[in-house]
Amino acid sequence: MKLLLTNYRSLVFNRLMTTREDLINALLSLGEEKGLANVSLSDIAMEVGIRKPSIYSHFESKEALVDAAVLYCREQMKSRSFPVNFKAPDAQSLLASLVDSFLMTFAEAPLSSFLSITEQQRMFDPRFAEVHNQLVSMMGARIRVALEFCVQRSWLDIRDTDIASDFFTSAVMECLCNVISPQQGEKTDTDWEIDRLVDGMLELFGI
Repeated sequence: MKLLLTNYRSLVFNRLMTTREDLINALLSLGEEKGLANVSLSDIAMEVGIRKPSIYSHFESKEALVDAAVLYCREQMKSRSFPVNFKAPDAQSLLASLVDSFLMTFAEAPLSSFLSITEQQRMFDPRFAEVHNQLVSMMGARIRVALEFCVQRSWLDIRDTDIASDFFTSAVMECLCNVISPQQGEKTDTDWEIDRLVDGMLELFGI
């Protein structure tokens, strides 16, 4: 009897956690499509396939759901290591592989939707401003390491790697937004975007 009760509790807990994730993913998907302010709990319930009152078993309000989505995606981002390829034969290969690792991370849901929402909301919502700053800091740290390595190998001529990494990080963020959320009707060639970005750095700092 005790084993059956334990299994039942485990089943209920797993179902509750799955529904929570479904609600978070629905919020992110609809938020990217319609704008976060235009998404209602009714929209989310319809997307998940439950009744609206059922949402309150998991979240007390839309704001609580947004908070949970931010926390969930921040944890997802923290799990990404974005390693620098120190075995790359040249600066172009090293930087291209690093940019590609950023793009691959944010190419799929839920992080693709989260990035889009973050860039929409960061100017007037402190939660997303903090996420944006965290993302820029995380990417900038990897980029700085990559540029310093390129300088040590005499692949690039950079006097101030902090300024160069800030510049390249801004360019990478713009590239991410172009690839993840292209303008309506436009198609983005990821390889072309990466090549354009890296070629620009090599033109500025290449030896």
